[in-house]
Amino acid sequence: MTSLSRPGTNTSYGSSSPAHTLTADLDLARRTRELVEELIGDPARLGPDLQPVRRLDQRRATDGEVVAWKATGRGQPGTELADTLALLAGAASLGLVERLDWAFRVHVLDTVRAAGLREPVHLTPEPETFCGVCPPRLAVAFGRGRRELAVGAEVHADAFDDPSRLARALDEYRGWGWQVVLADVGDELAADAAVQAAARRTRPDVVQVDVSRPHRDSSPGRAALLALADEVGADLMAVNVDTSAHLTAAVAIGATTGRGLLLGAPRHDLPGAVAGS
Repeated sequence: MTSLSRPGTNTSYGSSSPAHTLTADLDLARRTRELVEELIGDPARLGPDLQPVRRLDQRRATDGEVVAWKATGRGQPGTELADTLALLAGAASLGLVERLDWAFRVHVLDTVRAAGLREPVHLTPEPETFCGVCPPRLAVAFGRGRRELAVGAEVHADAFDDPSRLARALDEYRGWGWQVVLADVGDELAADAAVQAAARRTRPDVVQVDVSRPHRDSSPGRAALLALADEVGADLMAVNVDTSAHLTAAVAIGATTGRGLLLGAPRHDLPGAVAGS
């Protein structure tokens, strides 16, 4: 089967002739559209995987209280769905990201409700969906999930490309009672004053810090991220806590919660196995 390719990737089609390349490109676009449309109709093919966010306790790393879940879309390894980033790139090239994101978002909320999870679930809305309207066929399910569940909206670096649209989206999320979770954008904060200003305006409830890269411990990016969290009174959440050394680093910077393989791997066995974990 043809796999989705990343933008800018050189893909060999076995011939350098323009006609052959054009045909291959058209075939790839056609298959990409078919695949994304299938996922919009059946987002359960992407999971979700749910990974626990735990209260940090260096003495009992894997036994810390679960305080939230991170929802991620992942396809089965070895299939066309395995490369999620390439899948999103293909959807973006066809203008289908918003529809795909809404379908998966509502599916996650339905899955969490069915599992009976009481902790907040963290989602990452794609920037293309900011201030967008939920598709009518999903509106009832989305409204139910929005009312009944606690949700955190993760904001990543690409969200700052349009600060005014981001601000409107965050106002909407907060109106729904959602938390704002700022991903580790320390490098962008240190390098771009405009990103610094936009990040302050998000006034996140939670700031994530990636503790898996020790060379950043004393970097300007790490300092900028910690200063922002302190300024707005956000909780610190360590991410990529995969080893005991990462856990030690997380505790050292004052993180109170964390996510990573040491604290629990993403789980696809929903709904029954997760409930009551």
